Amino acid sequence: MTPRRLLALAVPLAIGGLMIVTTYTPAAARPATPAADHCLLRGPIPVGSLSAAARSGCSLVGRMVTDGRVSVMVPPAGMSVAGDGVGRSGDVMGLTVTNTGTRLRAVRSAADGGGQGWYLAPLGTTTTTTTATTGLLTTARATSTSACGDRTFHLEHHKWARSLRYQINLSKMPDRFSRKKVVTQIRAANFHMRAGVNTCGRARLKTPASHYLGRTTAQPNINRNGPSCGRGNTRNVVGFGNLPSGLLGWTCYWYYSTGRMAGADMMLDNGRALATHLPTNCTNKWDFEGTVTHEWGHAYGMAHTGPGHPNLTMQHELTPCSAYARTLGLGDWLGMNKMYGHRR
Repeated sequence: MTPRRLLALAVPLAIGGLMIVTTYTPAAARPATPAADHCLLRGPIPVGSLSAAARSGCSLVGRMVTDGRVSVMVPPAGMSVAGDGVGRSGDVMGLTVTNTGTRLRAVRSAADGGGQGWYLAPLGTTTTTTTATTGLLTTARATSTSACGDRTFHLEHHKWARSLRYQINLSKMPDRFSRKKVVTQIRAANFHMRAGVNTCGRARLKTPASHYLGRTTAQPNINRNGPSCGRGNTRNVVGFGNLPSGLLGWTCYWYYSTGRMAGADMMLDNGRALATHLPTNCTNKWDFEGTVTHEWGHAYGMAHTGPGHPNLTMQHELTPCSAYARTLGLGDWLGMNKMYGHRR
């Protein structure tokens, strides 16, 4: 096989995802091209057309790869970028693109068998994913395995080797929210995931410390239309935006081939669905702090459980009118513990 030959594989994953692997010659190894270089055409590339784009011989670094609404920018060699989030009605999907320097690997989600939505298919799993058969999630919580009895977790294959330093941008925060309370809950949510706060009697985790660096005018490197993940960066920003219907939060994260995290940005929906305080007569409101706890899970290396685990924080859609996601279930704790360990 010559270096210029294209190899594209579509491999069904454990929960219905699709992996596309494309080999290509790095730009530095290619002969010079005419002045009217067709590589200057920089439009977005549908994930299904990634093979054809690589066949062009153009460097794809900096190009956007799209899968439906979601898109990510191809990172430099030796890096991966991924986008994932949490929803209220199940239409959540994720996309990961890895650039090894000689090939691109795109992993996208697919509809689950239960018809309850889209979620990221991890490259490997540690447990068996089941499909929910109940209708309403509020019913599923009552009939599913308890939070401290459900051991399910999936990992994204990245983690923090050093402390996570982050800032918060409140410029697009809903007017009904208190700035002080929002900052308090974002910081608390980070602590919940990082320390492994749970009601299952499990020890505190040894995740590297995090540091809140205060407010910033910098925006998360996320385009709310899609949403899409832009160019990689090491500035970690939590902010707000008008996310597509059904999404409560979205996180983009960039990491090296070693699995070491480079950076993560988070965008929280500024619509009417999230609430920093759940009202007594609650309908169609989702807990802000629990949502942020879930999103910090993605930043720290956790993937979605898949459907059928509604009592876990990393379930791909959250239950309304409940603050349960603020504390980790057993599976959530086990996943974080596998990456970071715990205090004896």
